[in-house]
Amino acid sequence: MDIYFIGINDNILQTQNNFCGSITVKRNFDTKNNICFKDVYPNKSIDYNNIADLNKIDKFFIKCAKKIIKKNPNAYFLRYNEHNLKHYNLQKYHILSANKYHIYNLLNNKFEIRERLRNITNILHYDYIHGKRKIKNYLLKHWETENHAYVLQEKFGFAGANTYIFTKNNYRQQLKKLKCFTTYCISILQKNTLPVNIHLFIQNGHVEYFKPSQQIINTDKNQMNYDGAMFNLSSSTENLVKKEAKKIGEFLLKIGYQGVLGIDFILSDNVLYFMEINARFQTSTAKLNEILLKKGEKTLFDKQINLLIKNNKKEF
Repeated sequence: MDIYFIGINDNILQTQNNFCGSITVKRNFDTKNNICFKDVYPNKSIDYNNIADLNKIDKFFIKCAKKIIKKNPNAYFLRYNEHNLKHYNLQKYHILSANKYHIYNLLNNKFEIRERLRNITNILHYDYIHGKRKIKNYLLKHWETENHAYVLQEKFGFAGANTYIFTKNNYRQQLKKLKCFTTYCISILQKNTLPVNIHLFIQNGHVEYFKPSQQIINTDKNQMNYDGAMFNLSSSTENLVKKEAKKIGEFLLKIGYQGVLGIDFILSDNVLYFMEINARFQTSTAKLNEILLKKGEKTLFDKQINLLIKNNKKEF
């Protein structure tokens, strides 16, 4: 069996020798045997808020996978994000999977997962508003008595996609970006917070908790964008993150999740608030893999590949 990678090329730079090749969105000259979306569509700018762009990428992944399988029937594929390619017959295209789709759907649904975890960990207050007009009325009513900025999110999104910052000064422009008949989650933008993340790996009823990191979040055009991670948290903060993550880890065991994932929190006034679960590799996974390799330990890619091979043996 020959394993190929599908997803974001940055995540395999330290572990590319594990793969026979890759299918990625962006090109990197170090990545061997890489079929790149940007090479095929050099003038195409990807908007991760646009479902049409995401569907085009998925179709590109499948087209390339079919081409590789035709040349190499023993080719199988590991995905950066197992939640995508949901409309395709994964077994037919030799795409390895660790979980059923409904589990990914739950964990990636920002609305539902917060409700499910409300009695397990700390959750900020959120309101759910449907449609642009009601959102405008909601904001204007609150701004009559206070001056908070607000964060709006759709159910699904990653790396800042479908997340918007609204203020009194920009709300008219921001409203143009929203969909007319979509429900949004609204919360007050927290000030002076520390965004943190922790990787988990789950297999055979056991959860591993890895070194947490501080996330670097920048705002561009009033939208939140992930811009890296630093593994420099104090020991007290690391302990607090792991303590809260273990509560969520118990929940993940109960629903039967397997494999790698990440949990995002924000730290405010010494209280850690849950934000979301990323049921996939993350951009910071590459940095964590470097740390693990220096310590002589298996990377998360190694662990995930071994799990996927074991889980999918019956299909080979």
